[in-house]
Amino acid sequence: GDYGKAYTAISIDVDANEETDDQFKELFEAPTLDTAVNYLSGVPGNPSFKIFFDPEKSINTIIVCGVDSDLLITTNQYVIKAHINAINNGVRILKKITGIDNILIAVPENMMQDAAASGAEVRTVDSEYPSALPHLMMQKISGQVVPAGKSCEDLGVCFFSAEAVVSIGKAFDEGNIPVTKILTFVDKNGAKTLISARIGTPVHEILSACDVTVNEKDRIILGGPMTGSSIYSEHHPIQPDTDAVMIQDGKDLALVSDYPCINCGECIRICPAKIPVNMLVRFLEAGKYEEAAEEYDLYSCVECGLCSFVCVSRMPILHYIKLAKYELGRISTAEATNA
Repeated sequence: GDYGKAYTAISIDVDANEETDDQFKELFEAPTLDTAVNYLSGVPGNPSFKIFFDPEKSINTIIVCGVDSDLLITTNQYVIKAHINAINNGVRILKKITGIDNILIAVPENMMQDAAASGAEVRTVDSEYPSALPHLMMQKISGQVVPAGKSCEDLGVCFFSAEAVVSIGKAFDEGNIPVTKILTFVDKNGAKTLISARIGTPVHEILSACDVTVNEKDRIILGGPMTGSSIYSEHHPIQPDTDAVMIQDGKDLALVSDYPCINCGECIRICPAKIPVNMLVRFLEAGKYEEAAEEYDLYSCVECGLCSFVCVSRMPILHYIKLAKYELGRISTAEATNA
């Protein structure tokens, strides 16, 4: 689930006569970080500008992700091929408003030539999952290992998706705030289609455009098959960070179970962070989250989901891990508030 997050759902009728606010047009010719955070924080790609205002984080490197973080998704790779000029402009703008000259772009090896015109230093990452996750890219690109419990930002590195950089480039070039999102639609047969949709478009309109019918027990997932999240309403909107919509046939779902760990060791062999998952999950099942964090490297997990994928007992290991991190974070916040 969303671990404690609450939402208020509203429906908005779209007027055929669209009117745009001209405030951004008065500012776009002189790009600043304040303008970016005030007007572009919700554009396609969901760029995170607020990290540059955090006094506890000293960012010295920006990595543009030209790879997609989950299986079956091709959104950012398409953006690299189709909008390289906008990426070049976006990189130039980012250098100007942040004062950071060390901007890298991470792409698969077969896209090095496409990325050469990006205006950023090109680095390659493996196309094999989960190489595109931030912690693993850090190790591949910079040789830095993110310590347990720390983030890439703690080490001075932040990530922008290629689509976010395109949005920045187009906004400051054209004077209009982008509202159209590129996403990968994956149907029940695994066939992929690239879709262009306005932010806020209900998922049911995507399904209708692709002539896909969702039946009872079918699953609608925002994101990819390894780390995506199920939604429970076709009225859920496309958001700035929605890179994929995936439909799973109810007849083909791999259901989880409460069968205990059989100690086969498959999760340990496949874990990219080398965590003793078989021991970790025993503590998580019992709700002993603090012991799991202290003794079995809970915070070293990069949440790739491979352990759940290979689990012979079909244990929801990734969900146990996410729940444990959420509960420990909630406890820590409560202790800090009451201190």
